[in-house]
Amino acid sequence: MKSIRRHTVPAPRSLICFFFRAFESFPLSRRLNAELLRTSVRSTVADQRAKRKYRRIFFATDLHSSEIVFRRFLGAAEFYQADALIMGGDVTGKNVVPFVKGEDGKYHFNFQGQEFRGVDESQLPEYENRIMNSGIYQYRVNETEYESVRSDPEKVSAIFEKLMIERLSNWASLAKQHLEPLGVKCYWTGGNDDQQKILDAVQGNEYFQYVEEKVIKLDDDHEMMSVGWSNPTPWKTPRECSEEELAERLAKAVSHVQDVSSCIFNVHPPPFDSTLDIAAKLDASFDPPKPVTSAGNAIWIPVGSTAVRELIEKTQPLLMLCGHIHETKNAAKIKRTTCINPGSEYGSGILRGVIVNLQKDKVLSYQLTSG
Repeated sequence: MKSIRRHTVPAPRSLICFFFRAFESFPLSRRLNAELLRTSVRSTVADQRAKRKYRRIFFATDLHSSEIVFRRFLGAAEFYQADALIMGGDVTGKNVVPFVKGEDGKYHFNFQGQEFRGVDESQLPEYENRIMNSGIYQYRVNETEYESVRSDPEKVSAIFEKLMIERLSNWASLAKQHLEPLGVKCYWTGGNDDQQKILDAVQGNEYFQYVEEKVIKLDDDHEMMSVGWSNPTPWKTPRECSEEELAERLAKAVSHVQDVSSCIFNVHPPPFDSTLDIAAKLDASFDPPKPVTSAGNAIWIPVGSTAVRELIEKTQPLLMLCGHIHETKNAAKIKRTTCINPGSEYGSGILRGVIVNLQKDKVLSYQLTSG
């Protein structure tokens, strides 16, 4: 049974985080004391943030529905004392693993190329967590329902859409729960892999704000412009378009920026030939596309967007945050603009991101993180 398809530096660690983790296994009274201390520390951290003479943002991208990576992303707000979280595009997953219940009450399913049979219902949560953390959706079904669904593409799509909306909506709730006490907001967009109707269906909140093709004020000194669409790919994804159309979308969004010189561009595809966009060359005549090789070795080429590159060269914003190409984690300068792609290893449960410290017209520092 197959699944249904549809310069890195470790960040400084905080002794406070280890202190809190140790308390999780303590008796209730001591855990309550720990929670009171956590609240006090959060208040202190908020005071420290308010006194800083710079803004700190944390950016991560291409989470592809990985539950553990998203939770780590939320944890980064307190861990890195960020003033804002920015989540780049490609937020949904690509596969569903059906857990099929047999007549004996046991479940069977296929995960990561391994077939599991005779699994008791009490054991499912362990497997479900593994599947969620790898960016895949799980779905419990009996054998009759499974046979009905697998032969009907419309039913498959309906289940897929329901699961994508549910997980993103749950992320919105988690964001509010974790970020409201910190006074930190998360701003997010979709990417080329995400269906527009799924993104539109997610019920956000003040602490989980969808900012696709919008310009927002991050603070008194910095605006942020966000576009999650990409240039064409061999995968023919839901939100990709021609370079000409992408240029129009970018220009329309930028037209609402008051001061481009201090603006942050949150754009999913990296600029072309920037060292942030190196990926294996693919032959799109195969399904799925197949890597092109020479003498047995993959050929690597720049695959970023010319429209994005031209926009940066023309407008020269303060900072450009991108993703899309998971293999490339790097930073580069295009004229005065600092461009950063932190990469993605969502499938391994690893959160890759970048801390950026900003003043009005200057990127003070940045640090690529992994954890």
